[in-house]
This record gives sequence, C-alpha cells and structure tokens, in this order.
Amino acid sequence: MKFYICKKTQTVVEVIAGQPAPLMMDGQPMEELVPNSTEAAVEKHMPVLSVENGVLNVCVGEVEHPSIEKHWIPFVVVKAGDLVLRRSIKATEKPVAEFELGSYKGEVEVYAWCNLHGLWKATITA
Repeated sequence: MKFYICKKTQTVVEVIAGQPAPLMMDGQPMEELVPNSTEAAVEKHMPVLSVENGVLNVCVGEVEHPSIEKHWIPFVVVKAGDLVLRRSIKATEKPVAEFELGSYKGEVEVYAWCNLHGLWKATITA
C-alpha cells in the first residue's frame, strides 16, 4: 500500500493500482508517507492489534493516542490479502476500530495516520 500527502493541505491519497505517476497538488509534488514501525514519541502511535472470531480490533497506541482537533488519528486502513478496509475517525472519537475479517487467514497489515506524526504500521496474523 502506498499513501501520499500534500504537506500544504494535509490531503492524503492512496494509490489503489498501478505505478504512481508523479502526484501533484497545489502545484507541489505530493510526498510519499513511509510508515514508521517503532515508537519514538511521547504519544504512542503503533496500532495495537488483536483478532478474535474473525474480528480485528485496533487501538492506536499502548496508551490511547490523543483525540483533539489539533492532534488525532484521522484514519485506520487494513489490508488482508485482497481485502482493504478503512475507517475514518473524527477528532472527537477514540482511536479505535473493529474490522470484520470473516474467514480470512494470513498476514494483516494495519496503517494508522497521525496528523502530526505521520503514518504507522503494524502487522498480525489472523
């Protein structure tokens, strides 16, 4: 999965298929968001994952990530094989989500984007 951001507007796009052409917004090239996979900030950003009865539970941060207008997790995306699931999260909501995986078995990638600290990725086997 590849995500790109316009630094000026904080617009994030996902490339669904093919090779990404140079992406431009407001006359500027968009920057690829490369997911972090280790904690380095006071706030915790790594998605904490569990799977039970075909349901993936996601909580962003061992200690729940802040959810305020200036600092929150706008979305979580799950990739499980050819299944892609997304949940938008409002600044006033907790950074948690549930995703129905059904009978899927295999590696699950989970991406969470913090509007201040970038993209974060964790994996789990369902």
